[in-house]
Amino acid sequence: MTPHKNIFVHPSAGLMDSAIKEALVRLVLVRFTDCPDVAECKEGDAVISLSGDDEVLKRMGQRGIACFHVTCGVVESKSPADGGRVRFGDSSYLDKLLRCRSIWHKGLPNLSGIRAEAGDEVLACYGERPVWILRKRAGFSADIVSAPLPKLTGDEQPFDYLDGQRYIQLLPLLHFLRKVTTDLAWSPPPLKACLMFDDPNLHWTSYGYLSYRELIKQAKTSGYHVAFATVPFDAWGSNRSAVSLFKENSEHLSLLIHGNDHARDELGRVRTREGHFRLLAQSLHRIERLEKRTGLHVDRVMVPPHEALADAALDAMRVLGFEGASLTPWMLRYWNPKRRSSPFLGLEIAEMMDGWGAVIPRFKLSPSCEGQIVIAAFLGRPIVPFAHHNTAADGLELLSQASRIINSLGDVRWGGAEMMLRSNYLTLRENTKLRIKLYSCHVLFTVPKNITTVVVELPEKGEQPTALVFTITNKAGGESQVVQAMSGVPVEVMPGATVEVVSHCLGKVDYHSIESPQFAPWALPRRMFCEGRDRLMPVMSKLRRG
Repeated sequence: MTPHKNIFVHPSAGLMDSAIKEALVRLVLVRFTDCPDVAECKEGDAVISLSGDDEVLKRMGQRGIACFHVTCGVVESKSPADGGRVRFGDSSYLDKLLRCRSIWHKGLPNLSGIRAEAGDEVLACYGERPVWILRKRAGFSADIVSAPLPKLTGDEQPFDYLDGQRYIQLLPLLHFLRKVTTDLAWSPPPLKACLMFDDPNLHWTSYGYLSYRELIKQAKTSGYHVAFATVPFDAWGSNRSAVSLFKENSEHLSLLIHGNDHARDELGRVRTREGHFRLLAQSLHRIERLEKRTGLHVDRVMVPPHEALADAALDAMRVLGFEGASLTPWMLRYWNPKRRSSPFLGLEIAEMMDGWGAVIPRFKLSPSCEGQIVIAAFLGRPIVPFAHHNTAADGLELLSQASRIINSLGDVRWGGAEMMLRSNYLTLRENTKLRIKLYSCHVLFTVPKNITTVVVELPEKGEQPTALVFTITNKAGGESQVVQAMSGVPVEVMPGATVEVVSHCLGKVDYHSIESPQFAPWALPRRMFCEGRDRLMPVMSKLRRG
């Protein structure tokens, strides 16, 4: 049983939105308990104060209590009604991912500043006033905020307040809870990132505004990786020079799969189970032919056209051998009604659909995406800004700008979608036992020093044990041992060994045995038109300019 820290909420945990509480319990090892009287709290306790009464802070002083307090002691100030920047301080208390950053925030016209006292550390300002401060006194510390905790309305979910454009109402509380549970917390994976483009293929050494040679040159200079979601229908041909560029620069370029025919909403439509299987099997047939002809590897990760992906399609993908998918949480919510009520949507390091289907969240590459980059990193998620070729109409500076922000976060591992999924897990060390919480159906990890047993778990609580396949390779002897195991059951390992964990469902159906759907006569002219339009865009742009 994993220990949880008791968090006392004054005057009542009922003042917190129920979905917010559920999300926080999933993200941090805490339990929320009513606390009508803070005088009953003792040294080592953590309190969330929602009464608005600043006298509560005085009653908790000099008692070794950590407190998060929503204050009523504010100064009136005019907040930017249309949005403005939140400027984070340089306090060592702040998470290093936030420290000294200035990030755009949507308008909060009624947000006032905090009345700070001598010795307070300003953690964040919005407009001209502090909105988050740290107050330390002898035996007491308090995070004090002026932004009230969110009260969700309509179809809102907690992620809507941690989406990179709205965050100041929820981020300080999550930051506080992480601080008071440091000794209990799951460890996130190292930061991972890639820039992703939809549609490009290998028919030429460029696609629309994207020159592969220029992209490689800048990727080497700026230090980033680009993953191209390529359409299986386009696998009919490839340019030798384009193939060579990908082979010689695999550190900076990779491929993944973009639908099948690239028909609108082709993976979001309601289909029979057989219909999903046939469509997806055909995409794999086409990709396999491309790999055999070119010698390239294409990651078995799906980017659905127009980001339309139904649960049923994801289930078929996993069974056929796709390791996951990548799309925005908003579109995952739109196409899957069950996800609209999930308080965890967009907050974890991947979306785990039914039966281990993993979805890597991504967001649109834009000049104003710094907030989404930083919040994704803060949540431990892979950082995946995506775009289409016309984003590079004015050059590649936007890619350099995004990569500079990402690389400023610290040690970032750049790579393709497959790499990100295979390293997508949390760890929790308990003496010589290492617990691994999977956010992918296929992961690889190296056993740390002094670890003798590994326990693999899934994010869902109360779930029945799931059959897993472990392939454990001892690097020293080069021997392999395959162990059939269940989630939650310890498996003996050797320090330094490489462990591969694969879902028993992944690829259990051979796509070669599935008949492809009938050829759609409209698919060829539609795809030719779309590709021709994309390739002509830079030509037409030059003609208009001169």
